[in-house]
This record gives sequence, C-alpha cells and structure tokens, in this order.
Amino acid sequence: SPVTPKPPPAYEITGDFIDRNFVMKNAAGQVVAKVVKDGLIQFDAFNHYQVHVGPGMDAMFVIACACAIDEEFDEEHQKK
Repeated sequence: SPVTPKPPPAYEITGDFIDRNFVMKNAAGQVVAKVVKDGLIQFDAFNHYQVHVGPGMDAMFVIACACAIDEEFDEEHQKK
C-alpha cells in the first residue's frame, strides 16, 4: 500500500527557548503570535512575559504553549 505523506504541522514555534523569545507561525508561515520574556518587570520570583497574539488566533492556546515551553526549560535548567 502507498505511504501517505505526513501532513505539515499546524503551527511551528521557533526562536530562543532558553531566553523565552519565540514566535509561532501557522502552516502558511505567517507569524500568528510572539512571546517575549519581560525582564523589566521582576517584582517577584515568577517569570513575566509579553504575549502578542494575532487576529483570529486562539490566545489561550498560545499561552498554553508558552507555559509548556517555560516548564520544560525550567526543568532542564534545574537538572544542570
């Protein structure tokens, strides 16, 4: 039977995950969200972010992705 090609991902996240500065692009390559760690606001022990979400993009999905990346890289950093 013929092999069905794998569909492209719906979204691609690229950038600097260590410094938490990345963009999310849709399958057409358009930037639909930007996430930047905000180093200016550090009044507590938590990371703060600026999240810019494009029109029609699901803001909660973008925030969920940012949280997952933050958790993953915090855990990686703590292991070292």
